[in-house]
Amino acid sequence: MAANPQSLEVKNNVSKAQALLHSLVPRAQCFCYYDNARDCGWSSDGVQDHELHDFITELPDELIEGLADADEPLRRSLPSGRIVIILPVDGRQGERLGMLVALFSKDAGKSASFNPGLIRNILVPAIDVIAESLHIASRLGLMEREVARARAELDIVYDIDEKIHGARTRQSSLGQLVGQSGRFLGIGYSVLMIPSKRIRISATHSSWKNVNRKVLNRYLVEQLFAQVEGERAPVIFQIPSVEGSDVAAAHGYEALLSPLLDSQDNVEGVLAQIGRVEQQPFKKSDIRFMANVVRKVTHVIDESFDTMTGFMNRSGFEDQLNEVSEELEPGDEAHQLIYFDLDNLQLVNDTFGREAGDEVIMRVARLLEQDLPKTGVVSRLAGDEFCMLLTRTDLTMALDRANKIREQSGSLRYLEGDKSLQVTMSIGVAELNYETNARGSALTHARMACQAAKDRGRDRVEVYDEDDQSILRRYDDMQLVSEIQRAIDGQGLELMAQPIKCLTSKNHNPRCEVLLRMVDSHGERVDTGALFSAAERYRLMPQIDRWVVSSTIATLVAAREQLEEQSAVISINLSGQSLGDKEILEFIEGEIKQSGLSPGRLCFEITESAAVAKLDRAQVFIDRLRQLGCGFSLDDFGAGLSSFAYLKNFKVDMLKIDGGFVHDITTNRISESMVAAITQVAKVMELETVAEYVEDEATRELVASLGVDYAQGHSIGRPVPIREALASMSETSESRSD
Repeated sequence: MAANPQSLEVKNNVSKAQALLHSLVPRAQCFCYYDNARDCGWSSDGVQDHELHDFITELPDELIEGLADADEPLRRSLPSGRIVIILPVDGRQGERLGMLVALFSKDAGKSASFNPGLIRNILVPAIDVIAESLHIASRLGLMEREVARARAELDIVYDIDEKIHGARTRQSSLGQLVGQSGRFLGIGYSVLMIPSKRIRISATHSSWKNVNRKVLNRYLVEQLFAQVEGERAPVIFQIPSVEGSDVAAAHGYEALLSPLLDSQDNVEGVLAQIGRVEQQPFKKSDIRFMANVVRKVTHVIDESFDTMTGFMNRSGFEDQLNEVSEELEPGDEAHQLIYFDLDNLQLVNDTFGREAGDEVIMRVARLLEQDLPKTGVVSRLAGDEFCMLLTRTDLTMALDRANKIREQSGSLRYLEGDKSLQVTMSIGVAELNYETNARGSALTHARMACQAAKDRGRDRVEVYDEDDQSILRRYDDMQLVSEIQRAIDGQGLELMAQPIKCLTSKNHNPRCEVLLRMVDSHGERVDTGALFSAAERYRLMPQIDRWVVSSTIATLVAAREQLEEQSAVISINLSGQSLGDKEILEFIEGEIKQSGLSPGRLCFEITESAAVAKLDRAQVFIDRLRQLGCGFSLDDFGAGLSSFAYLKNFKVDMLKIDGGFVHDITTNRISESMVAAITQVAKVMELETVAEYVEDEATRELVASLGVDYAQGHSIGRPVPIREALASMSETSESRSD
């Protein structure tokens, strides 16, 4: 019996009908299935029947072909006298799949009841089962082959994907996609072109090294771009040959152009595979492969470019900046960074709506790319922040461009009806050369210069100067921001407490103020002034306040019984930024209620200046927390010019006299008079007073003689960890009770 490569598959599928065949025609000795090549794929008894095989092999083709049209099934006798009945097995569309052979003994064939036509009719259900099994197997085989081909393509795509993720920059990722896809397809010239984004990346096969790529690129833009407009899938073009040329690319070739679409589904570029080195035509599988590659290209571009302006986004720009920085050598010509921040875009959004703001952003984009040199790159870093990189440019040229753009910002005025708003720019310039690159981030320097322009009046240009103290302070704050965020998220913040001592005999209930300390990632203590300067500048104070409130209450809960017995009061500071946070008041109320701690154990402090700056919000805070049962005090009272005028607006419990009057009270009669006046007004309003910065016994005695109720300072007690302070309160209370 001849071997068949698919015999196992045929055997597995035809054998499913074995039981059915023998149940329908039990007199049959054996059933065999032969394919169109007359190879036996299956036998019900599993025995190689050479006589039957030779007989089937020698049957005339016309007999086999006429099986389906014959009125009666084909019946023949073998030399041994055995009888065979041959029945066609056809597919769904009438195509011949093979034939079923039923083998009978010679005695069975002599019986008067032996009827081939009846046997055929009886076997129809079994033949249908065989045909359907073979059809399904054929379809599965086709699918497996298609899957294998697709898997091979995906392996290439995954390989490219790995190279993309391993690439150091987005530009390198695009280069990998262009080069790898071209090599896989055997392309002469591969090029990615997106004119609006100033992207042109190409790869050339060695056999095409003499090709004029500029001519090819121009042909793509002028002749083929328009023809892919409206297309969504890769398109094949026939490029005619050039007579009399010896250049490979001039012999005529196919070009496979894959369109790249913008956010409005317009073609903004193509990835072109031009000319196969082996001259073979492109296939459907090549189109499918390129569709996958284009998706990768689109993903990389989406990650690197702003959808609204088409400029690089921060991620893509930083990649480009890093690449440029790494190439710098001593003595190289410098690069320049120009940082732009729109001064009042938010006002346009609030007045005219978000669409108006978007229109202003697009005007800015057109202004920045106007006359942009070929070596220039513009990025939209954030909503209203842009940056321009000018390579191989001196500072004077960068300043000229920055001032020219600032002067042209008059075109950014937004008009709607009889209303108008002028949008201006604050601009910072920083140089990037080998020396400055080694010392720090040029982008950070440009941003700092831009912020300095904002701080100094806006609508101006400032140049980064490392000797400018205000810029240096801003740099220190920027460096500290990440450390603060790490501390908030981790273990870098610590609660301290400083005692507040009663100076009169009427109240000995213990008090203390919660203070905050921070340790950086190197274990070094961070200066408190620097901590709050950076946190306030970058609006991290609400996060810090939440942490302090939550952590303090959690610590106090563990000592709840002690605090209640002593009627102790713990003061917690709130920042001015938190007064403007709509959610933090609900947060504080929720923390207190959830803790079960008596609200009377807490006193919240805000500075007088913060309260005056946010008068309405401050009063809401004060009223809500006092209604809950908490105390409230005004910190640094007396520092403002109109302190007494504002005092009647705030329903507080305590005034903390500004330390500026206390620290020199023993030598300055004016300071003494101010403390006396504040104390007298407080008594009239039935408010308690605290003198801060009491650093020696003489100061303590003087403020006590003036009628101040409490004192706080190093002579009273230095800040200690809060748990230590609570333990000290307990010991003091026990000693008094003894």
